Amino acid sequence: MTVEQNIAVVREYHERMWMRDDLTALDDCWNPAAAVEVSGFADSTIEAIRDDVTRYRGAFTDVRASILDLIGQDDKVVLHWETTGRHVGPYGSVAATGKDITMTGVDIFRVADGRIVACQSLWDGLSVYEQMGVLSYPE
Repeated sequence: MTVEQNIAVVREYHERMWMRDDLTALDDCWNPAAAVEVSGFADSTIEAIRDDVTRYRGAFTDVRASILDLIGQDDKVVLHWETTGRHVGPYGSVAATGKDITMTGVDIFRVADGRIVACQSLWDGLSVYEQMGVLSYPE
C-alpha cells in the first residue's frame, strides 16, 4: 500500500464514523484483531472504539466532526481531529449540561493491507471537562 492509500483508509474511516455516524466503518476499515489504545478505556480491541463512539453519541447531539490534519509516512497515518456537539446526556459521571463542547485529539494509526491494524488515540479530556464546568483552575 502507498502512503496515499493508507491516508485514504483513515480518511474514509473517520468521515464515515464521525461525520456520518456510520458504525459499519469499524467492520469495513479495521482489521478485527487490531490493537487499540484509547484514553480512558481499558479494552485493547476495536470494541474500545465502538464503546467510545456509542458513549459519545449517547451524550452529544448536533455532532460536527472535522479533520484538521492528516499526515502519512510509511504505514503510519496521524489524524488531528476536532468534534463538537451539544452535551444532552450523561458523559461518564457528568450529567447533561446543554453546553456545546469541543473535543480535540490526535490518533496515530498503522495500516496494513488496506485496513487499520493499530491505533493510539489521545484527546484533551481536561479541556472537555473544563467546558462542562466540572473542572476549574485557580487564577
